[in-house]
Amino acid sequence: MNNNVQEAFKYNRARKNVIIGGMVILLAITALSCVSSYQIYKDGFTDFPRELQVALAMFAVIVVEGAFVWLVYGFTRAFSSAMERLVSLFGMGFLVVVMLLNLVTHFMMVKGIPLAEFQESWIAWGAVSVFIAVLLIVLAITLGDPVIRLIRLELRFKGKQEETILAAKTDALDSDKIQHAMAERADIEADQLATRILGPQATRPAIGYGSKNRPLD
Repeated sequence: MNNNVQEAFKYNRARKNVIIGGMVILLAITALSCVSSYQIYKDGFTDFPRELQVALAMFAVIVVEGAFVWLVYGFTRAFSSAMERLVSLFGMGFLVVVMLLNLVTHFMMVKGIPLAEFQESWIAWGAVSVFIAVLLIVLAITLGDPVIRLIRLELRFKGKQEETILAAKTDALDSDKIQHAMAERADIEADQLATRILGPQATRPAIGYGSKNRPLD
């Protein structure tokens, strides 16, 4: 019994060490890719001042590399629905290809090796299109969040419930009971209005009536 428990603890410890080692490797490769991505994206902002050019290039690196780290963390820790996991797998594969292409292109540029035609196209417009792809990936995962989906369903239910109640109230206005109540209310209002028009003199006898019709003694 004790041996089994010790073996389980050793296995869990070894598994934890493997996971930590894998994360360290991923972070190291991501850091290398950050350098290459920065050099590639920096030339796209040469029309800005130096400080703004550096800031925009760093922002572009954060978008690409940060999205990869976010997808890895979300896939291993948070994403639960099938859509979230499928989109995150596609996104991670796509960003790995982007990181690889940036690394290889940057090394070839530094060593003076002629770039292939597709690499020239990548530097010209392909690298910029990655931002739109990252936007679509994040948008798809956000919309596929089961919690957000439950909130949308609850809001839809509340809306239909309120719509049904309002429809019932609208139909009730045409019922005989409401029409009868409206008629009674109209009679009450008419009586009150007539009283106000006639004034307090309406309940008093006419002046001189008693003297003319008083019986003789």
